[in-house]
Amino acid sequence: MVVAVMLAATPLSGCARRVVKASKMPAHYQAADIGNARTADLGRLSMPTVASDILEPQDVIDVTIASGLEPAGQVAPTPVRLDDDGVATLALVGPLRLAGLEPFAAEEAISQAAVARGLYKAPQVTVTMRKKAVNRVTVIGAVEKQGVQELPRGQSTLLAALVSAGSLNKAAGTVIEVRRHARMAARPLPVSAAAATGGQGEVQPAVALVDAGGPLPLPPPDAVGEADTFMRLDLADLDPASGRDVQLRDGDIVRVETRDLMPVSVIGLVQKPGQYEMPVSKPIHVLDAIALAGGWSNPVADRIIITRNVQGEKEPVVIQTSIAAAKREDASNLRLAPGDVVSVEGTPLTTIQTIFDRVFRIGIGASVPLF
Repeated sequence: MVVAVMLAATPLSGCARRVVKASKMPAHYQAADIGNARTADLGRLSMPTVASDILEPQDVIDVTIASGLEPAGQVAPTPVRLDDDGVATLALVGPLRLAGLEPFAAEEAISQAAVARGLYKAPQVTVTMRKKAVNRVTVIGAVEKQGVQELPRGQSTLLAALVSAGSLNKAAGTVIEVRRHARMAARPLPVSAAAATGGQGEVQPAVALVDAGGPLPLPPPDAVGEADTFMRLDLADLDPASGRDVQLRDGDIVRVETRDLMPVSVIGLVQKPGQYEMPVSKPIHVLDAIALAGGWSNPVADRIIITRNVQGEKEPVVIQTSIAAAKREDASNLRLAPGDVVSVEGTPLTTIQTIFDRVFRIGIGASVPLF
């Protein structure tokens, strides 16, 4: 009679659901690998960059051209900006493509052009960098320093943007999104606005950046130009043998996805039932989760039930294992997935143990008469 009562009181989790054994679990029920951005090798995002002294479009340089006959200090340097095609327009010498050259090579090119055009016989040319062109890239999401990062145009890569933003923070996922707005053609101002600016102004359609956690906005529908581009890059999928960086452009937006994983719940016969975060640095297995909950609270507890939601399945799957089996073989100490519920179940044996413990404590606490 007592045994029947104990059996009736024993939890039978998962009786009405599909139950599979951990050691024989189908592959599609296994926990998927979880990429860890904190341990991702960002060095795999590598590509050749332009040397810092190479001239590039939109760089501003100081150019001095002298015949050598002028008094010392009389010839002042002239600032010159390279256009979008890398062409510098020099006084007297005219247009000359300098992009891709180092300063000493640019000096030689200017000297040869000046001689070829009959301006000088043996000019003394000096080229120095005044201001490097930069790309302003917005980095948002799970990085240490969100905001606009100014990157040298020849070194505007995804890796450089992440490093400039202080790298990934502890909440970072492995997915990175790069959004490039369309290059929009300028539209003439309305007549009234044009009059106010003397007919010199133009309107560029404005694109505002909203909540960093939400979707990035599209340009206005009347914008004219090429289409927006959007790319997703998963650090976990990068091949270590081949670098894959992304060359960024002025105005690009980089968004690092937040790693938002559901906690693992540990219930039943454990010391500290509750929810526990999925660890960032390593996978978590059944025995790890029980250890996080302070271990089992009943010395004869053994039966474990894991309830798991599987993508594509209408009902959760119930996985059965045991403490003894988990200690004995890796397959039974299965890896957990975000949102798993681990229950250390009661059995007739644990019920008997509980009753015995209570009776023993009462017996020890009671006073025993000597006569």
